[in-house]
Amino acid sequence: MTEWNETDHPRDEIGRFTYSNGGENGKSSKDEPYKGNNNIQSREDLLYNNTKEKNKPGNITGGAASIVNDEISGVKKGEPMTIEDAIQGVNPNYDIFGNPTYKTNCQSGVAIFEARLRGYDVEVNVPYEGGIKDKLEKRPNIAYIDPATGKTPEFTKIKAQNEFDCINYLENTVQKGERYVFAFQWKNSINRNNEGHIITVARDSNNKLKFYDPQNQYIYNNAEVLEKIKYQFNWSEEPDPPKILRVDDKELNKEVLDQISKPARKSN
Repeated sequence: MTEWNETDHPRDEIGRFTYSNGGENGKSSKDEPYKGNNNIQSREDLLYNNTKEKNKPGNITGGAASIVNDEISGVKKGEPMTIEDAIQGVNPNYDIFGNPTYKTNCQSGVAIFEARLRGYDVEVNVPYEGGIKDKLEKRPNIAYIDPATGKTPEFTKIKAQNEFDCINYLENTVQKGERYVFAFQWKNSINRNNEGHIITVARDSNNKLKFYDPQNQYIYNNAEVLEKIKYQFNWSEEPDPPKILRVDDKELNKEVLDQISKPARKSN
């Protein structure tokens, strides 16, 4: 697989990445402006239910939505956490030997990561199989509530044919201070029952897009994630193309969070 790095590709006059050979060659001295997919969504397409709700400010280093619960899993809301503290405490049993549960809980991890950023010192709980875990695998958006409607918000499908479509969409959509969950299928997955993943995407303090994986505490750059994703050329007929959901301006669904989290263990 060719290593792709955004620094290998200049941007055109409106900020889109450029490349040659349809994006198949990650490094070329003859890069041409990529004209992209004509169906790429605008930022307006992202607004749930076409509402024009004013975006609420957030901060990846500790901000949160203004809506709060009194407590989650018995834990009172404290001071918002930094990105480093929040991600480290989400899934502390990830490397535990012989228990795969903590390696298949990404749906819970992103919601708990968001809760920790808001000041709830909780970590992943082991939910019963067949219960909330299965529901979250099918619909991870049930962990959030749209305050404008009182209902579960829906994901926005990314109309991307390749990683260049995807990065241009994310660059145009994700603004500083906003946080999104980003769900996708792995390109080379064989087991269709375990091919999906979900992480958080936001801008760091230098305004660079970063991909945060609360399940394993990794922080990825663009190439490490985007070149490994399965993209749909006929995306409208595919059930599960890459998709995002803004969450920093959403309420946390306490009923769900109470089932998937527990008070964080205290280190000595």
